[in-house]
Amino acid sequence: MWLRAQNVKNIDIVTPDNKKTTLTFEKLTGVTLQSLDRLRIYNHAGEYRSTLKGVKGALLKNVLTDMALGEESPKVLSEYYIVCIATDGYKVVFSWNELFNTPIGDNVLVVTNIKEATNGKQGGELALLSPEDIATGRRYVKQLQTIRFFRVNL
Repeated sequence: MWLRAQNVKNIDIVTPDNKKTTLTFEKLTGVTLQSLDRLRIYNHAGEYRSTLKGVKGALLKNVLTDMALGEESPKVLSEYYIVCIATDGYKVVFSWNELFNTPIGDNVLVVTNIKEATNGKQGGELALLSPEDIATGRRYVKQLQTIRFFRVNL
């Protein structure tokens, strides 16, 4: 059975207590957008796969900044991780500190023009990229649909 790719224009953001906020494509494109002239995509083995051109998107940390997590103290934020999920179930993970406390977070993009950046080769409206990763394809989420916050429970 073949699954047809969905044309996702909104992102659901879900907090650890399962409160869901839907971020519309219009609101996402209304924030300050970053751009990349080119980004080469490499797989896990370091092999070149493709080049994205003219990428535009919002910084993931800016998209998530206003999310209320109900933390009792700022140091609890170090216990959070974020899972970005595609329509086909592909998932990638970032820690809260990685996004908000390292140079990687200064570059992770929710891409708003992926169809254009792939010259029509990728469907959907949204994707997620981590340009500072060595294997850029590992955290390239095509057809981004959901972002979920979790708290480490040990």
